[in-house]
This record gives sequence, structure tokens and C-alpha cells, in this order.
Amino acid sequence: MKLTDKTDNYRILSVYIDNIMRKTENHEQQTRLVFDCYTIVIVRSGKIHIEESGQQRILRKGDAIFFEKGKMAIGKALKGDECWIIIIQLDGKGVPGMLQYLHIQDGERFNVSGNVLAAELDSMIQTWEAGEYFRASVMLQSLLLTIHDTRGTDYRSLDLNTIYEYIQEHYAEPLDLNSLSQLYGTSVSYFSRAFKQHFGTAPMTFVNEVRMHYARLFLTTTEMKVQEIAGHCGFEKMEYFCYVFKKMEGCTPSQYRLNRWHADKNPRNTDSD
Repeated sequence: MKLTDKTDNYRILSVYIDNIMRKTENHEQQTRLVFDCYTIVIVRSGKIHIEESGQQRILRKGDAIFFEKGKMAIGKALKGDECWIIIIQLDGKGVPGMLQYLHIQDGERFNVSGNVLAAELDSMIQTWEAGEYFRASVMLQSLLLTIHDTRGTDYRSLDLNTIYEYIQEHYAEPLDLNSLSQLYGTSVSYFSRAFKQHFGTAPMTFVNEVRMHYARLFLTTTEMKVQEIAGHCGFEKMEYFCYVFKKMEGCTPSQYRLNRWHADKNPRNTDSD
């Protein structure tokens, strides 16, 4: 068998690459990703939001994620980003055993941004695209072994600044500590502590600060009802929205709107005593 052959004989390898694809994502559309084979998604530039089986993840440049066979996910670049991803599909009777040996599980994330890993990855892709499928499949196993050997480093899929930006962009959507810590890739307690140390405020306090900023804006620049504004700011219940607003602003949303209306109608004369 030639190293460039891709026949049924090629597929009797214990582990083989079925396909490698390059895709570009943008925030204006989402892509449905169906994984008929074991799949590794690698982000080469930008950031992407991936949702699979109710699990939400954000991956940035250099991050990778593994999916078992039969999975389906939705991928979408974050606002303002164009994201370039590599999709590596692999199969073979030896894959389950290899994954068990390397302790790679469904949904597991790892990082391939190191110089050695990035060089191995690029070399493997170039070999595949040159038509040397057998050699590329062997190189993939070597790449996964290198990932296993270097995984002692505490790689997280994204930094706190990305979470900060995510909250500002998605304030109108359901956000809680569980979902935010899941995006960060750690426990709730670790994420809460890290966020507060970095920004000086608790995660949900910041979420509410962002929401109140837009609530004030909607109250003073639109004629939307308070209940509508609550929904536009990520609150399912108007009562809770009013509670948070009064706690942070010292008055109800309706009072705030009325106060601002009176202030705009009767501006104070700054020249008078």
C-alpha cells in the first residue's frame, strides 16, 4: 500500500484520519456541526461559542475540544470576531483504547498553542493536504501523545477578560454563576474567587451593573414599559428586576424615569446659588 493511498485498506488502521476541514465562522451566522466520527475542533484565530447537549463553551485561539461520535453542536463566532477553525475527524477500532490510555473524554478541552504542539499540528495538516494520509494519521497519534505529556500545565480555555466581554455582550440572556463558571472551565467557587480578585467585584454583581446600565438607558430614551425593559435586560420576572433596580439605584424604575423626566424638563440653573 502506498502512503498516499486512501482506500478501504487505509481504513483498517487502528487509528486513522477520516477528514480535515478548514472553516471560517462569523458572529452573523451559526454553523451546525455534526460529528459522524470522533472529532477535534481547533481554533486557529478569533473566539468561538460552542453549544452541545446544553453545555456552553467559549474557545479562543489555540484552544481545542474533543467530541465523541454522534454528537451535534452549534458553533458561532463571538461578536466582532471572525473565527478560523480546523476540524479533524478520526476513526478506527483503536480510537476508544487510545482515548482511554490518554484520558481524553467527550467535551474535554486542551491547548495546542505551545511552539512544539503548534509545529506538530501544522506539519500534520500539511502532510494530510499533500495527500499522505497514512503518514498524517501516524502523526496525529504522535500529536495526541504530546498533548498528553504536556497536559500537566493548567490550561483554561479562556481568560477572565473574555468572560467580562461575554457578559457585556450577552447581558440580555440568562446568566448565572453555573453557566459563567462552565464557560470559564472551573468550579463555581474558583471562578467567583478569580473574577473578584481580577475585577474587584463579584461576577453576578457585575452582571447586574451591566443590566442596570441598559435599564437606565431604556428608561430615559424609550417609552418601553417597565416589564418590557426587564425582559430586555435579562430578567424573567419584573418583580426581581424592580428589587435589583431599587437596591442599586435607590428608587423604583418608574420613579427613576419620572425623576429624570422632571430633571430634563426643569434643568437646574448652574449660575444660581
